[in-house]
Amino acid sequence: SQSLDSIPTDKSVVYFTRASALGALINFTYFDGEKVIGRFNGPKYMKYVCDPGKHLFWARSENKSFVDAELKAGEIYIIDVIPRMGGLKASVKITPVDKAVYNMKRIQKLLSKREPETFTKLELDELQNEMSNVIIRGMEKYNDLKNKDKEINFLKPEMTVSKEDLIFVKKKKN
Repeated sequence: SQSLDSIPTDKSVVYFTRASALGALINFTYFDGEKVIGRFNGPKYMKYVCDPGKHLFWARSENKSFVDAELKAGEIYIIDVIPRMGGLKASVKITPVDKAVYNMKRIQKLLSKREPETFTKLELDELQNEMSNVIIRGMEKYNDLKNKDKEINFLKPEMTVSKEDLIFVKKKKN
């Protein structure tokens, strides 16, 4: 399975997992700072390989949800993408996964059933152009939240997962 590829020792890997079927038809767009990194709907996931260090990950639907991150080289991280429905609107919340306290079962099942979503450079370039105003507003929103001392979720360097953590294993009945 592609999810178990080896990780470049000089890069970090972040899985954006959308394990819930809620609002399945609604696309969420994903960003690393001012760069579009993907867009998909439904219960799917993407594997994002990036440089280690500080990142601002965010997702957009009717709203914007942000995660500040500090990533270590050669490590795997998960950001769970949680759709929320309210009336006719769909909102998104992205949450850094700490495997010590997070229920990983739905994420593991998703990763074991599907290949990751992938995007060509052309698709990402088109999205980047299409989202230029969204990116400006997104960065303004982020800076506004920071200036108002609003808490933004943080993906800590130690919140890593191993390849084994990504695999769903059925519990044996006694």
